[in-house]
Amino acid sequence: MAIQRKFKNIVKQLRHQDLYQRAKGIDQLRKSLRSSASIESLIFLLEEAGNSFPKSIEDWDDGSYHLVGFCSEFELPELITPIEKNFESYSERAKLQALYLLINLKSESARDAYIRIIKKNINRFSLDIDVQFIFEETNWAPDIVKNLLYLIENEETSVSIFHLILLCKRNSITLPFTFAENEYVKEQIKLFYKHKLDSYLHYDQDYNLKYVYQAWKESYLIVRTEMGICLQLMQYFFDDCIREYLVESLEYKDPYLKVDAVISLMGQGVQIKKELLDYCAHNIESAVWFYTKLNEVSKNDLYTFTEEHQQSFVKNRLFLYLIAHEEFGIIPDEIEVIKRYDTSNYYEQEVTYYLTRFRSHQENWNEKDWMAAYVGAYITENIPSPRFFDETITAFTNWDKYTEDEHKNQLELLNKEESDKIGQEVILESKPPWHFGTYFLGFLTAMRTGTAFGNHDPIYFLLLSILWLIFLFKVYATIQLRKESKVILTSRQLSLKKGKELKSIELHKINRITIELRKWGKNEGKLAAYQRKVNYIVFYDHDDEEILSIPSTFINPELLLFEIKLLTNHLVETPNKEVFDNDVSA
Repeated sequence: MAIQRKFKNIVKQLRHQDLYQRAKGIDQLRKSLRSSASIESLIFLLEEAGNSFPKSIEDWDDGSYHLVGFCSEFELPELITPIEKNFESYSERAKLQALYLLINLKSESARDAYIRIIKKNINRFSLDIDVQFIFEETNWAPDIVKNLLYLIENEETSVSIFHLILLCKRNSITLPFTFAENEYVKEQIKLFYKHKLDSYLHYDQDYNLKYVYQAWKESYLIVRTEMGICLQLMQYFFDDCIREYLVESLEYKDPYLKVDAVISLMGQGVQIKKELLDYCAHNIESAVWFYTKLNEVSKNDLYTFTEEHQQSFVKNRLFLYLIAHEEFGIIPDEIEVIKRYDTSNYYEQEVTYYLTRFRSHQENWNEKDWMAAYVGAYITENIPSPRFFDETITAFTNWDKYTEDEHKNQLELLNKEESDKIGQEVILESKPPWHFGTYFLGFLTAMRTGTAFGNHDPIYFLLLSILWLIFLFKVYATIQLRKESKVILTSRQLSLKKGKELKSIELHKINRITIELRKWGKNEGKLAAYQRKVNYIVFYDHDDEEILSIPSTFINPELLLFEIKLLTNHLVETPNKEVFDNDVSA
């Protein structure tokens, strides 16, 4: 297939000297995502992305980035070679987008191209190794570490390589290190630690929450992250020298780094004083971090968590909520947990909320004194645990204005209003598409009609009339079906509309989902279809009773099931999706 003309025109517009014309080109490119693109066209776009574009002061005006970004929506192995060939000529943002596309391909050839690109260009361009994305989406981590280990000495990439090693070690993924390589990594960790320690000590003496979250912000949080990765890695490359570094770290004022050092020492069987463990478990910054890290290394049997620790988790949650709040955005000077409320939520789960109060002595807030907040919802049977459904809320109401229960009722009502608003948001909406058979029938009818004028055979005209009747009937049936049928997915419900009938199910009541080949149901598309049976997406409740079935022609099954998985991921019992073959009914 040749390069599609529309893409040649789009590239021409992206190079137009007029900014408005370039904006129109970007808009046309976005609209083209709704239709298909040939491999030849995609290769053409990747090659053109490496050529020059007019200079612009607008961030969005980056033709190279938009072309590579468009191609990123098509995960095809044929795109690997043109990406590698043209990579050096891409804009900075386009380079990162090209690396993203390679990671999404997940194949060995994409991995090898990714490694070659990093090796060749790391000293010439600022390239980001997306550690978390690589680790979560591919099995490349051991190969990347092995091939790029020497970049551990490169200041730009050392943290990324260390982070990949840490993720592999933490998840028991074997790294193919020789003894010499293992010793090399250990020595590099020590050098890295000493180098980063100099940066950290500039902050340690003056460490306090207001500096960390209101003054230093990102400049300090980067130092904390790099130090944290290093301290966590020390558990897996332990020797006497590293032990000294970890013991030294126990004296740092940053509670996160204290926790990292404690966990690494505990991982090597070193006894830690209970006073220090209690500090980590109750500190307003590190309480949840300590609980999480202790569970990660399966050392939770060495420390007992109680309801008292749950209150520390609550304070931690409210602390983070308030510093991120648009109206507040500062450090609360005091937080108190007042009362626990056990109840059930919309999903019929037993949950726990905590009525709390907080205050700040800073200007503009000190006059309000104590204010009420409602923190939760925690899964009751899991307490003590920091896991929660995020329904923490405050109206910044003065504490003395209401009683405890009145505060609780007011904040519950606000939560419900917000939750109901979110619950009505439409996530997916779809109606039956035009069947390919109808397009083909229309083409055939038009062709036969075009040749009919030279044919005077009455039988031919009779057959042509029947063909027209069938075609018009299918068109009418499809129009009616599309007008009356719709699938709607919100954050809480899945609904199927058929004419005046609307059937909805609650997502949390779904137990399992299957794909079953069935005969067409009433008003579900039989008249517009060309086959007797179709694959249905069938939903069953916890009593294994069918609660809804949707023809797979109404909506993309894979997309629907993916969205349902995201929307129900927080439930204790998530819907079970049974394995099925690709829908062949269309």
